[in-house]
Amino acid sequence: MNDQIFPLVQQLTRIWEALLALLPQIVLAIFLVVVGYFVARLLRSVTVRIVHTLSHAAGTVTHRVGIALQGPTETTLRVLGALVFWTVLLLFIAIAANNLGLRMFAGWLDQIVNHLPQVVSGILIIFAGAVLSGIARDSAVAACKGLPAAQTRSIARGAQIATLLILVIVGLDQIGIDLAAVIMVLAIVLASILGGLAIAFGLGARTYVSNLIGARHLGPDFHNGARIRFGETVGTIAELTSVAVILETKEGRQIIPAAQFLEASTLILEREDDGKR
Repeated sequence: MNDQIFPLVQQLTRIWEALLALLPQIVLAIFLVVVGYFVARLLRSVTVRIVHTLSHAAGTVTHRVGIALQGPTETTLRVLGALVFWTVLLLFIAIAANNLGLRMFAGWLDQIVNHLPQVVSGILIIFAGAVLSGIARDSAVAACKGLPAAQTRSIARGAQIATLLILVIVGLDQIGIDLAAVIMVLAIVLASILGGLAIAFGLGARTYVSNLIGARHLGPDFHNGARIRFGETVGTIAELTSVAVILETKEGRQIIPAAQFLEASTLILEREDDGKR
């Protein structure tokens, strides 16, 4: 009986002695985790307050230039605070694990902590994109006050989406996600959209550009007060615009696109005053 109990007692004794030997490290590890918890909570509160302060200051500055900046939502602040909290707490847990000699656990935490700055910076870039996209939208609205409401909304939405998309791509790339294929697809889509817009603009502005060129190539004989005959129309030039010639005729004012003067001949008549002389 004693032969069976004695080895068990020896084993328990060795375990107890090992625990006593590790007791300072265990106490220190628990102390580090507790301190890390309170430090993480403090930094979370400080971060949220700093974001609140910066958002209020940015709102005050943008309000002076006529831009209504929307601050971060409560959900965004909670996510940002949780990110700061767990980053700091995991850092203290990794230090405590290293102190206890838990190599496997410490190595796993070291990998997380080493990669964490990239993840945090990527998330912060995406968060900044959400804020800056709102600023870009409000700036576009302020800059397009003279345009129709529908066109203003489209431009503002486009500026917001473009800003957010660019910073999301930069943030994901910072995290370490390979976005080469996504960037290539977006570049193709963007090139297609810009090409379509260029073709549409070229076709739509063809008449305007031709009239603009025609107005610039009118000779010195075309001036206010000159009498001309253009086709069946006889009148006095009342005004020269950038795209048209406005004639004062017997029937009233007639607007003739400037490009037509490049396609047909025009007879320059003497002024009525000159004929009377």
